[in-house]
Amino acid sequence: MKKLPDMQHIQVFIHVAKYKSFIQTAKLLNLSASSITNTINTLENNLSTRLFNRSTRSVALTQEGHILFAAMAPIYDDYFQALDQLNFQQQHPQGRIKISLPLVAQELFFEKIFVPFQHAHPNIELELNASDALVNIIEEGFDFGIRYNEQIPQDMIAIPFGNATRLIAVASPEFLQQHGLPQHIDDLDNFDCINRQFPSGLKYAWEFMQQQQKINKKVSGKLTLNSDRMIIKAALNHLGIAYVYEDLIRQELEQQILIPLLDAYQYPKSYFYLYYSNKHYMSATSQVFIQWIKNHFYPDEWPKINAETGGD
Repeated sequence: MKKLPDMQHIQVFIHVAKYKSFIQTAKLLNLSASSITNTINTLENNLSTRLFNRSTRSVALTQEGHILFAAMAPIYDDYFQALDQLNFQQQHPQGRIKISLPLVAQELFFEKIFVPFQHAHPNIELELNASDALVNIIEEGFDFGIRYNEQIPQDMIAIPFGNATRLIAVASPEFLQQHGLPQHIDDLDNFDCINRQFPSGLKYAWEFMQQQQKINKKVSGKLTLNSDRMIIKAALNHLGIAYVYEDLIRQELEQQILIPLLDAYQYPKSYFYLYYSNKHYMSATSQVFIQWIKNHFYPDEWPKINAETGGD
């Protein structure tokens, strides 16, 4: 089987065929004349075919050379047009970024991260698929996923995403006035708590800290929801104690229409993670998104955050 020519050999061949000159080709490609001669000789030897009739005064394609030129010239042009497009894409990123994330992450980070990124890079299309169901981002065709660290497959690269946040227990003053104030985690057994349910049907166990140990507390109540916004509304309507992200209720806390509970047992703040496959080449568009995240959120603290969380 004859050895297939590489694109550099084809480039030299196309130029010699077009300009009918080894010297002119050498000048255009910034190569020596001897290098052009050696390349054509190598190509002819690999193909076992003479491609040019040449003398000291002229260079002309043979019949076989015409056949090769007719076949390869369009491919050569398409190849370098594609390279130009790739270079432009790298310098002026555009295209689509597809991200799988939990519903609450979309609420937490939409205005903080995704809106500013869209303004900064209007040629990049963001497709956010918010669902609390765990998905395989490779099989489902996502560029990135956003989850908590313990939910991320080990073969993925993960970096902290956005600011650290936490879930806290809260209730309305009216509810507390009627039912009293829980002093200990186990006191929750005596209160209506608003449950959060996952797509799998499992209910979320509330997380607390006691004597530096993590406590997963199962709660009960008359109401179960799967939306953070609805859980907050239920708490505002005095239907029970809610367990929600602190960043979603900043205004309600400041206005004291929701009261934080069990402060001594609050679970520490933690990060969501942006994760992606380590087995796929990353597009320029995806690289822009990652770098923007790093630059936009605590750029001075990033090495420290990255080391503490084990990010890549």
